[in-house]
Amino acid sequence: MLDLPQAGSISESGAGVVSQSGWWALVHPGSDSPHLEQQLQSLAGQIQPRSTKVRELISLGYSVHIEISGVAETGETLFISPAAQRHLAVMALPVRCTVISPTGEPASDPLDWLD
Repeated sequence: MLDLPQAGSISESGAGVVSQSGWWALVHPGSDSPHLEQQLQSLAGQIQPRSTKVRELISLGYSVHIEISGVAETGETLFISPAAQRHLAVMALPVRCTVISPTGEPASDPLDWLD
């Protein structure tokens, strides 16, 4: 419906679609930039042309949201600039943030929150 790659097809950059029973996710590492603003701008470029279909999925009862995830040590902060907030607003989807602490934790997949 969203004209995305086949589930399970992850490109060398880490972009693609992953799924398990009951959910699927568009994994979009964004641009090559490590900056959240550029990553969200890149994601908005992927979502905006599909916004009608995304709204259709929501109307069918699917939960659709943007997940910002990463690894952080205690005391670190995530600053979401006004420009990044504008990119989020353009997509008009709920945003969730998940932080994985590396202290005492084994390395894990940032999509573990889906399980």
